[in-house]
Amino acid sequence: MYCAPFNCEPSNSLAPNSCWNTPHCVNDMADFSKPNNGAFAQIAAYKGNPANAKYVSQFEPSNAKQANDQLELTLVKQADNKGFGATVIGTRAIQFGTVTAVIRSGSTSGGVVSSMIIRNDALGDEIDFEFVGSERNTVQSNYYWHDNLDYTKMIRSHSVSDTTKDYHKYQIQWTPDQIVWHVDDKAFRTVKRADTWDAATKTFKYPDSESYVSFSIWDGGSGEAGTAAWAGGKVQWGAAPFVLGVKSVNVECYYKGNETTYKPPAGA
Repeated sequence: MYCAPFNCEPSNSLAPNSCWNTPHCVNDMADFSKPNNGAFAQIAAYKGNPANAKYVSQFEPSNAKQANDQLELTLVKQADNKGFGATVIGTRAIQFGTVTAVIRSGSTSGGVVSSMIIRNDALGDEIDFEFVGSERNTVQSNYYWHDNLDYTKMIRSHSVSDTTKDYHKYQIQWTPDQIVWHVDDKAFRTVKRADTWDAATKTFKYPDSESYVSFSIWDGGSGEAGTAAWAGGKVQWGAAPFVLGVKSVNVECYYKGNETTYKPPAGA
């Protein structure tokens, strides 16, 4: 599991070839309603071929599985009353494109955070949807560049029916020039690369590195004070089970599925 590109740390490895090569984006649909169809595997069973598993559980013990015609990620109570959740990550990286997922949030209590994220862990670039238990009729959107965690940039979606009871379609359109967030085919936010220019550092603070699509459920209520307040306080375990359900994920690569990655123009 530590050889896979999304977990491997080259700087802490014994040799440059300790990490498997990164499989790049191809246009693909993962349908979790059909077991044993190559959409999902536990990390221990993954041997590095993305054709055999489009998404894998990132941690062990795993609280993720295909059940009830979906991918289910569950937050489980531990002996210390804190929650241990789950993360499922794509086995191919994407650098620009459109990611669409049909999701039902598992955040039926304050403190429970569910998420859909496109992220490069090495650099800290991220584009996300996040659900918190105190807000069931909206989803939050944010983006980060190189782990500059500016939470003031969070924007909520338009109002929708209860995200913990109903499935909705969540979509991120990511190009070299802009990011657009949609819920149920309705755009509610656009961030343009041009507007992220930082004159002091002469840098566009815009996520543009090759990243992985992932889904998570975790205990935000046991985090630092600011995180716990944002998540809605301590998890109310009497409201369990907390299950994030993902019906499907569709990926359309910006480069038409030819496994190429973005190269900035000369002199950019």
